[in-house]
Amino acid sequence: MKKSWKSNYTAILIAETLAIMGFALSMPVIPLFLKEDLGVVDPELKIWVGVIQSLAAISLAIFAPIWGHLADIYSRRLMLLRAMFGGAVIVSLMVFVQSPWQLLILRTIQGCFTGTVAAATVLTAGIAPPVHIALALGLLQTGVAVGNSLGPLIGGMLSDFLGHRIAFLGTGVALASAGFIVLKWVEDDSMPRSRIKQKSVHFFPDIKPVLNSPVLITLMMVTFTIQAANTIASPMLPLFLDELLKEAGETSRFLGSSTGIVLGAGAGATALAAFLVGKYCTRFGYWKTLIFCLTTGAILTIPQTFVSNMVQLTIFRALASFFIGGAAPVLNAIIAVSTEKKHQGSVYGFNSSVSSAGGALGPVIGSAIALFNYRSVFLGTAALLGFAAIKTWQNRRNSEMNIKT
Repeated sequence: MKKSWKSNYTAILIAETLAIMGFALSMPVIPLFLKEDLGVVDPELKIWVGVIQSLAAISLAIFAPIWGHLADIYSRRLMLLRAMFGGAVIVSLMVFVQSPWQLLILRTIQGCFTGTVAAATVLTAGIAPPVHIALALGLLQTGVAVGNSLGPLIGGMLSDFLGHRIAFLGTGVALASAGFIVLKWVEDDSMPRSRIKQKSVHFFPDIKPVLNSPVLITLMMVTFTIQAANTIASPMLPLFLDELLKEAGETSRFLGSSTGIVLGAGAGATALAAFLVGKYCTRFGYWKTLIFCLTTGAILTIPQTFVSNMVQLTIFRALASFFIGGAAPVLNAIIAVSTEKKHQGSVYGFNSSVSSAGGALGPVIGSAIALFNYRSVFLGTAALLGFAAIKTWQNRRNSEMNIKT
């Protein structure tokens, strides 16, 4: 008997939350792993952190549209399985890394084969009825944020007490478990072979659905800017915390756990925002909600520049993350209702690619700024969010002519 869309969606939500928690177990400890396990020191440390984060994002940007296109042709479920099981194998191999170059190569390969958020998003958009799309995507973003909240906390404790390498193994186990949930409880959506043969199958996706839509062009510009803003500060956060704790005369022995607390608080706020925005944004209008979230997020990022202790940083980061996190479900909802179902995989793939390109640029900017001052990375984040709010405000009238919310 065919399962209801809610049954399939519940399994997707649980699996994606677990997958993101897995990624968040190990990604925040990479700067500490480079410094304490591989012996990389400043200024090379800041450069390595930026390059490793950026190349992973670049490879993801290149392959995301291809995977999204193949999802439209063959199976969206298959693409989610590929991302989860592929990530499990690749990240687990990082346990054996002995040099920064080896970590760089594995992180780049990881970008080629993962991308669980985009895969889960397009699968959700494909099964959810139009009236439930905003809520379904909002809850999915909440799951992503919950995973990002729990992962750093667990990973930080594992890192502090069992070593940084165990966090990579934890990521592999979590991703494999998520893959098995999808394999067992999510129905296969493979396209019949007869329909595949009727199509002229190309490896590379058609970009025309994006170029022909002013709405999608605007949204992808905003996606790029938000992701760049988000990744300016995050790779440097463990190193900034180390400096902050030393300035306050406190021990940095449990730096991994401290980083997990700060990141977890921000991700927890994002989870709450994603749920609330996904549920209520239709009442206020997608574009008004998006502009408000971006503007308030920019304003609340600025005080992080002037914090003097970990508590202040945690509070202001959580407040800013609440509003920044509210933007994601609105963006995804507008994309869903603005795109034909047969093109959703490709369009979400392009959006993921744009997001990854922003994620590649952010750490480079952050590394360059951090060479002078760690605190300035927060001003860079606020500036980009403010730019995104202004551009959204300027383009909203033309966009609203194409979509009624």
